[in-house]
Amino acid sequence: MPDTLPIPPGFLEILIAHLPYALGDRIAEDDDLAALGLDSMGVVQLVTDLEETFGFELPDELLTEDTFATAGSLWAAVAEFVVPEPADV
Repeated sequence: MPDTLPIPPGFLEILIAHLPYALGDRIAEDDDLAALGLDSMGVVQLVTDLEETFGFELPDELLTEDTFATAGSLWAAVAEFVVPEPADV
């Protein structure tokens, strides 16, 4: 299994808000986001929320099925643009 970046709670909170079939407030890195209810309209809303919250713009080339496949794949794409807050992540 490849090394992955730890997913911060703030990112998960935003993500889970866009997953109508997520149970509770926890999801695994490899959970299928489409199976949890993330559709194309949800992707648009999720990207907007992430960009506004973390202050970045996700490049168009990252707007792919692979990027939005799992929580881990999405965080891997977003993490390179997000500067974590010390002690808040």
